[in-house]
Formats: sequence, structure tokens, C-alpha cells
Amino acid sequence: MFLQRLYAPGSGLARASAPSFRVDDRSKPIEDTRDGAVSFEFASDEQHGVSAAAQADFVAAFARERASLAAWCERAGWQPRLIPALRVVVAAKYKISRALVPAWEGRPGLIEFPARRVGTGTAAIAHELTHVYFPNGNRLLAEGFAIYLQSVLGGNPAFPNFGKPLHEVACDRLGEMVPGFAARDTTALRAIDLAALDAIPTPNPLMLAAAQQAYAEEHRGQGALYAIAGSFVQFLIEAGGLEKFRALYEATPLIDGAVEAGSGERWRAVYAAPLGALATQWKSLLAGVRPIGAACQ
Repeated sequence: MFLQRLYAPGSGLARASAPSFRVDDRSKPIEDTRDGAVSFEFASDEQHGVSAAAQADFVAAFARERASLAAWCERAGWQPRLIPALRVVVAAKYKISRALVPAWEGRPGLIEFPARRVGTGTAAIAHELTHVYFPNGNRLLAEGFAIYLQSVLGGNPAFPNFGKPLHEVACDRLGEMVPGFAARDTTALRAIDLAALDAIPTPNPLMLAAAQQAYAEEHRGQGALYAIAGSFVQFLIEAGGLEKFRALYEATPLIDGAVEAGSGERWRAVYAAPLGALATQWKSLLAGVRPIGAACQ
């Protein structure tokens, strides 16, 4: 077992007053600015803090990304979850950005960003806003959708593709995970089991065993699995349409404290095909993205 801290199974972008969440930060004071329904907190740390200029840039970028997501919701006719207020906390102690797991814990609207990401302009703002307004109980779909919207709406490069096309990045990562794919053997992608990823509920992190290697919470593992998730969701939306994807997505709503990734039968109910057939189509698509040798070596 290579994963710890697992849990076992058992609307509008509204304006409101500031939330009442507490962040446990006993070591450093917090500086706080407010922007309507959003509060921004930057941990004071002379060595790892975010400069005043970077803070201002981040606050402005956050407002732009939030407006961009609101416009997308209107165009798509997809009503987001109603969140009274957002609390955005930036601190060096955070190693990754988080909004989905706090929502699962009963703290919707709390978003944590690592100071290094904010300082370098690589914070995945659209990604985390997607988790706030469209949380999901299936981790593959939750992350895949957030990565997809970051790629189409995000105004800055961010993990895991940093502005590069998702399918190309997924191809690169798959070539590293499955050497046979890099050697032009598309059948090698049988080692990538999307059903295993689909069985992972929020709040558990994505993990996968492939080609005798374990991919889990470490940066290498999440970099590969997030690229796969984003690419697969892009395929679902572009090939099957947003309406079908929405039906699939809404079949696994996030429920506070619940651990349920959804039945495999929901794929057939929405797409009239099992997940395995859709995965095969996605893998075939990736094989044609670029010449395999050039794309994945």
C-alpha cells in the first residue's frame, strides 16, 4: 500500500459578507485585504512572503479569473454552487493549492495557495475556483474538470501543463510512465487503467500503479495523473459534448464527509458505452496527437 490517509467509502458566484473560517497559523501573523465577497490573507514571512506588488497582481488576477468563470457559466448554462463568500489564504507553509478537500471537510469557499506559486504567477486560480463552485465526489472528474477549465479560462500558466496543450502533456507523461508507448507501441497504454482512477473518491488523492511503478501523492505522480485527468476530461467534453459530461459530473456530487466515487454503470447510462470503451477512444486520440516518437521521448 503506497498511499496514506485514505478515507473508506461508507448556485451562482454570489456576493456576501466575509466568511468566518479560521486558519491555524500560530507562527506568523496574517495580513488581510478584502474585495467584496472575497477576503485575501497573506502570511507575513520576511524570507518566504509575497511582495506587495505580487499580492496586488494576484488579487487582480483572482478577480479576472472569477469573472471569466462566471462568464463561462453563463455561456454554458451551468449554474455554479452557491458560496456565500470566499477566503483566500496564501502562505509558505502550503505545499499545494487546495479548495476541494476543504469543501469536503465542510469548509466551502476556503482556498489555500502556496506563496511560491503566487509569487511566480503560477497559482492555478481557475482550477481552485472550479473546485469551489463545481466540487465533485469523484476525484478523477473533479481534478480533470478543474484542469480543463484552467487550460481554457486561466490567464496564467499553471500545474500540470503550464500553458501547454493538455493532450500533448498527457502524451509526454504517458511516454514516461509506459516506455512501450514512447517506442510507438500504442497497445502499451493498456497499462493505464482509468477505471482504477475513476474508483477514487474525494478526498483521496489520485493514485495509480502502471508498468510496475506507483504514482501517488508525490510531485511526479500527481504531475502525471493530473495531466491524464485533464486530457481525458477534455476528450469527454470535446467528443461527447458538455451536456453529456455535465450529466456524468452531476451523478457524483460532493457531499460533506461522504466518500463515494460513483458506480461504473453511470458511464453507460450517460454515454451508452462503458468507461473502458471511452478510455480506448481517448488513448487512440493521444496516439495521433503527434508522432509518438517525437511526442513522448
